[in-house]
Amino acid sequence: MDFSKMTTNNWIAGGAGAVSLVNIFFPWYGAFGFNINAFDAGFAAWFGALLAVAAGVIVVLKALDVFDAKVGGLEAEQLAMVVGALGFLFILLRLITESSITKFGIYLGLIAAAGTAVGAFLSGKDAGIGIPSADDFKGDGDGGGSSTF
Repeated sequence: MDFSKMTTNNWIAGGAGAVSLVNIFFPWYGAFGFNINAFDAGFAAWFGALLAVAAGVIVVLKALDVFDAKVGGLEAEQLAMVVGALGFLFILLRLITESSITKFGIYLGLIAAAGTAVGAFLSGKDAGIGIPSADDFKGDGDGGGSSTF
C-alpha cells in the first residue's frame, strides 16, 4: 500500500475513523466509579460509532486504490459522506435521549463521526464530487456522482 497517494483530506477521514474505533471502548457514560462504553450505551451509540469507522475505511481504501465502493449512483466519497453523517446522527440521538452522567467518550464520538463525514466531503471535493443529490440514490447505473457543491 502506497500511503503517499493519500491526501490530507483522506487522512482526516481515515484518522477520524480510527479515533472512532478506539473511542468505542472509552467511557461514554458513568458515575460513582462505574463507566459505560459505546457497546453498553445502546444501539445508537455503538452503531453510530461503527458507521463512522466504516466511513473512514471507505475513504482510505478508495484513496489507496484497494477498493472502490460504488453503491447505486453514489461514488465512494459520497457513500462515506452519507455513512459518516448517519453515524453522527445516531450518536447525537443517543446524546439527546440520555444526556445525564455523560463522559468524554460520547463527545469524542460526535467529533470523530463529524470528522469522517467532513473528511469524506473534502476528499470528494478534491475529486470533483459533491454532496449527493436525490438523483444519486436512484441507482440507475449511469455512473452517478455528478452532483457538485
